[in-house]
Amino acid sequence: MMFLTHLIGGIFSAVYFGSFLGISNDNNQRAVAIIVAAVFAMLPDIDMVKSKAGKSLQPFSTLISLLFRHRGFLHSFVFAAAVYFLVQYLFSATIAAAAFIGYSSHLLLDMATKEGIQPLSPFLKSKLKGIIRTGSFLEQLTLAAMTFLTLLKLA
Repeated sequence: MMFLTHLIGGIFSAVYFGSFLGISNDNNQRAVAIIVAAVFAMLPDIDMVKSKAGKSLQPFSTLISLLFRHRGFLHSFVFAAAVYFLVQYLFSATIAAAAFIGYSSHLLLDMATKEGIQPLSPFLKSKLKGIIRTGSFLEQLTLAAMTFLTLLKLA
């Protein structure tokens, strides 16, 4: 999936699923959660130097890309869980929930693509993949639907 799809996917996920993980509907907490989810929805692509996340986090992304292949360990729910616990330790359970929601939205969207992901890497190498080609009309339709539904919920 492309940058904008992941960005909107993180926001969409925070808006619709935040309350399930303890994010209140208080406007301030919700706004922070949406921002955190949007940022963390970009993070898995740090393993690709040419991505927007990779470009903005140089030279860190170059090092990460040498250690991990794209859509490998950083694109797993194992790493998403580690992110959750690290953010909870450093900040709070609410911020960690928002980070996990955003990060997981990225994984779920990439899982829907033909390239897919290995959701339990490094423990299981089996790949889950969908039917969406990155940059295709179907991705644009997914982006439009998430944008519409997010605006509808926030209105």
